[in-house]
Amino acid sequence: MSDETRQARNTLDGAVAIVTGGAGGIGRATCRSLSSLGCRIVIADRDQAAIGAVVDDLAQGGAGAAGFAFDVRSENDMDEMARRTLERYDRIDILVACAGVLRGGSPRAVAEMSLAEWDLIVDTNLKGVFLSNRAVLPAMIKQRHGIIINVSSTSGRQGLAFDSAYCASKFGVIGFSEALAEEMRPHGVKVHTILPGPVDTHMWEQNGPLFRPRDILCPERVSDLIAFMVMLPDDTILLNPSIVPFRKAHGSPRRRVASEPGSRE
Repeated sequence: MSDETRQARNTLDGAVAIVTGGAGGIGRATCRSLSSLGCRIVIADRDQAAIGAVVDDLAQGGAGAAGFAFDVRSENDMDEMARRTLERYDRIDILVACAGVLRGGSPRAVAEMSLAEWDLIVDTNLKGVFLSNRAVLPAMIKQRHGIIINVSSTSGRQGLAFDSAYCASKFGVIGFSEALAEEMRPHGVKVHTILPGPVDTHMWEQNGPLFRPRDILCPERVSDLIAFMVMLPDDTILLNPSIVPFRKAHGSPRRRVASEPGSRE
């Protein structure tokens, strides 16, 4: 490990990290990864029972955590999330925006999609990123330090039939994050985007009868990359990295981080 990486790792001791969608899938794995690096975790999710399970899980590992039942689609909820975090810890160092939905039901053609289903997906995946990011920015700007990681998808680079709303929302997350990164650079706040391919979470179950890749990523592969990005030195970023399954022509599965499009999250 280089001196710079070791120094970056040490700065996570006592750092405060908010994870939206932190009660399941990539979010839960991210809570574990960041907690193991010394972060104090704030879990924001809609499922109170699942939040409690994550808090208990982290406590068994000797780490403290707070959990709040919030909806990322709600402006009031996201503002309250930041307020309660500051009230409890007096700072916000990291935001990982994981909350997301794939669809409201079965795969849907645009001609058959209701406005309600479109709004559910776009409001959760895109407006939720905007609201959660905006809520933590005042604290990070005041500190002149902060790290935001917004979870997009490889579907944010390539449109897929019957997933128009999901793809639109994930394309939007990338553009929003790139614009915000430019705004925040003078304030010492870094904004990253990560683009997972297929991941073995409850979200994948919404694909119904669609083919399930046998080498689908486990959530921990994604959370490992998120932790790596958080630990990067202050003068370094990764530009929209994709993380997708990789299988050698002969042999066991391998994993890779890539910069080109892959399969759906």
